[in-house]
Amino acid sequence: MQQRHIIKITEEMKSAAIREAERREPHIRHWFKTGHYSLAQTNILGFIGEFAACILLGIDWESNIRPNYLTIDRQDIIFKGKRVSVKTESLPRQYLTPVVSRKINDDEKYGRRLYPYGQRNLLKKYDIVIFGTVLRVNEIRLEEWLRKLDVWYLIGWTEAKKILSYKPTSIAPFGGRYPYPAFPVRTSDLKNIEELLA
Repeated sequence: MQQRHIIKITEEMKSAAIREAERREPHIRHWFKTGHYSLAQTNILGFIGEFAACILLGIDWESNIRPNYLTIDRQDIIFKGKRVSVKTESLPRQYLTPVVSRKINDDEKYGRRLYPYGQRNLLKKYDIVIFGTVLRVNEIRLEEWLRKLDVWYLIGWTEAKKILSYKPTSIAPFGGRYPYPAFPVRTSDLKNIEELLA
């Protein structure tokens, strides 16, 4: 894994993610739930991903925080005039390197990046979707879970309109089921960040 695609999660980022998740909670509609994290953890992880993507793109993450959450955002980040959404997931240790290096088979477990079908209308607002991940920490106590979250990894990015070319489904190609209906984006289709930074 290239070092520049790994962002250290600081205590400041964690504190801000907790604060912003609490501020946004009364105004958010939850489109999906995972079996391994609570809604609070999922929301915090989303903010951590946004902050990390800002750092990756050379943007001050603190100044990118919204003043309020009274309306649905038009994007997570604006980069070079493009509206960017950031999706962050967690992966078990044995899948982390194959996914981050994009060497995983698209049709095996964790081979696809899931964009929630319930958020399909938001794709019209975005130009780009960045996918990132953290190592899954199996800890239900929020403080301990946060303590163990240390690094965000870039997986890759794609144009938002390309996501719509995937057929939404709950059925995974490896025979299992996804945790929620989603557009199953092939990991091999994702682009390198250098292409976006150029």
